[in-house]
Amino acid sequence: MSGKQRPAARTLSPARAERAVRALALLTAAVLLLGAALAAAALAAKPARGAHFSGRTSVPAILGFRAPVSFTVSQNGRQLNGFSFGTFGCFGAGGFRPGVNPYTGNSILHIGTVKVSASGQISVTGATSKYSVQGQTTVTTISVAGHFTKAKAATGSIKFSQNVTGSVKSSCGPATVGFTASAH
Repeated sequence: MSGKQRPAARTLSPARAERAVRALALLTAAVLLLGAALAAAALAAKPARGAHFSGRTSVPAILGFRAPVSFTVSQNGRQLNGFSFGTFGCFGAGGFRPGVNPYTGNSILHIGTVKVSASGQISVTGATSKYSVQGQTTVTTISVAGHFTKAKAATGSIKFSQNVTGSVKSSCGPATVGFTASAH
């Protein structure tokens, strides 16, 4: 070392040290929150306005037919119109005829409008679909969550519960299925 001496290290009072630690903790938390917000925004994309999407749920195929999903993005890109998906509910079904698509009629549930955030997040909770067959009424309560991975591709999950009234009363759920859809 040369002949220069280092200045003596300054020590902080306990109060100043505590304030410095708190400031550092707040700064770290702010940086982590900003990073999480940027990561969430990076996961979602804005949808193609006016595009019609179709796809399928994660339910295994029945006789080669997949449970469909479809919707159309509004012109302003902030909602999905005509959101519908195929399901046999959480009660299930059987007796399918070979070569005939079982996803018709009451096995297609129509939700209607689903919100889309400015960053492309898809969400609706408490939507309902109702149908009656032979004196039995089934009400399905549905939530959808997801996002656009690209302007013409979306993925997410559909969660639903069912309540049947009439001569036989029953309820089931919640059940959750995934979905993917792309624009044509």
